Amino acid sequence: ATGGTMMRSLPVVLLLLPLLLLLLTTTTTTNAFVVTPRRSSYNSFSLDYIKNNKIHTNSKDGRIFPTTTTTTTTTTAYSKTTTARPALLDALNLVVANEGGGVLTNDNIKTAVSVATFFPQPFWTLLVFLPNTKFTKKLMGGMEIVTLCCLVHFFIVVASIAQPNGSAPIAEFSLVFDPAGDSQAGMVNMMRYPNFVSEEWSHVLTWDLFVGRWIWLDGLRRNIFTPHSVLLCNFIGPPGLLLHWITCAVTGKGILIENEATDILEQDEEE
Repeated sequence: ATGGTMMRSLPVVLLLLPLLLLLLTTTTTTNAFVVTPRRSSYNSFSLDYIKNNKIHTNSKDGRIFPTTTTTTTTTTAYSKTTTARPALLDALNLVVANEGGGVLTNDNIKTAVSVATFFPQPFWTLLVFLPNTKFTKKLMGGMEIVTLCCLVHFFIVVASIAQPNGSAPIAEFSLVFDPAGDSQAGMVNMMRYPNFVSEEWSHVLTWDLFVGRWIWLDGLRRNIFTPHSVLLCNFIGPPGLLLHWITCAVTGKGILIENEATDILEQDEEE
């Protein structure tokens, strides 16, 4: 009974985990004032004053005037956004630290990006060149490989947030979803952060493998040729799925498969 309760609670925990990470990355806004002195006027337009800072000669009649300078002060208010380093992640990094430094470091992020890049490639090779072998079916039939990629991506996210400016991209991410703004410019601006690039790259690689595996499974179920679609999915993602639908249409298998939630819907209606 205890095991069953834990299994029922697991989805709730998984749903709350992203919310917890979001709460850990708070942003604060501080106001500051800059006082800027500005020399606004002189009693003459002669450049001689600039040379000696004492007197100047009027260029028209040669008379000498004492220097009179007035200074105005302009106060400019500006808003500066800063990001608060998550205290819990600081503590976590301290706990896992050793003499050579913590685990949640930029060097380890770079290593994780290499893992996220090259680890999936052998499995793509199996899906493309050996899609019907028993070995490929046993290895890729489950979600273990995709889950490992998810864990690598999760490490990159946590380690990136744990850096001093790690949550800065999160504060700027709202600009991307501003209907009145420029989403493309917002993304370009966020790409200034190396760790955001790391997160996005591993993000893309993981979901490409997830979709490529689904295409391969659909091909097995309905006897559809999929290597070309899976390969394109590895290269540029979503167009691989579109190519799979085109292949389905050309081979007479149907562009879209049936609603996978039909059985669940029927059960709901019976209840």
